[in-house]
Amino acid sequence: MPADRRGCGTVPRSNSRAALDAADDGVSMGTGHHTRAGRRRGIAAAAAIGLLTLLPGCGVLGPPAPERDADGAVTAEARTDAFSLQVGDCIDDPGMGSVSDITVLPCDGLHVFETFARTEMPDGDYPGVPAANTAASEFCAREFTTYVGLEYDASVLELLYFYPVEESWNAADDREIVCFVAEKDEEPVTGTLRNARR
Repeated sequence: MPADRRGCGTVPRSNSRAALDAADDGVSMGTGHHTRAGRRRGIAAAAAIGLLTLLPGCGVLGPPAPERDADGAVTAEARTDAFSLQVGDCIDDPGMGSVSDITVLPCDGLHVFETFARTEMPDGDYPGVPAANTAASEFCAREFTTYVGLEYDASVLELLYFYPVEESWNAADDREIVCFVAEKDEEPVTGTLRNARR
């Protein structure tokens, strides 16, 4: 039985209250689009998604880490989990079905998402889904500007993030926020979106 769970969301464009409203229950996943200067994804989703499996006497069991070159870049397609992703890693599916089984790809090949930032929330009692979602949304939007070279509200690129939910917070000391950037409408891309400035 999955012992760890993770919330997932997309950063809303300016003044979208629907994103926080969709995250209130912390269990169901909401999806949708926010229209501003074209079609852009803008509804946050809070999801209960299995992350890692705990086996009695075995501790946490997850896929092995992908092979990397001297610069830390992934050199071949590999299975991994959200905890093993590093800034600059590229993936096709951010684990909407299971973030314990994510395929990481070399960024010089076709991919959809690129990991661009990570952080940990402060220790303490779980702050609740709306607060965790807001912390992730705000952190990822700030880091987006640094990584892409343009503020999120002015960009055509998409932003997705993971944040801890109460189950993972309590069962696995999960405090991680992981941010992903994607091409407009999540079209596959070759190469990095770092400094894309669009």
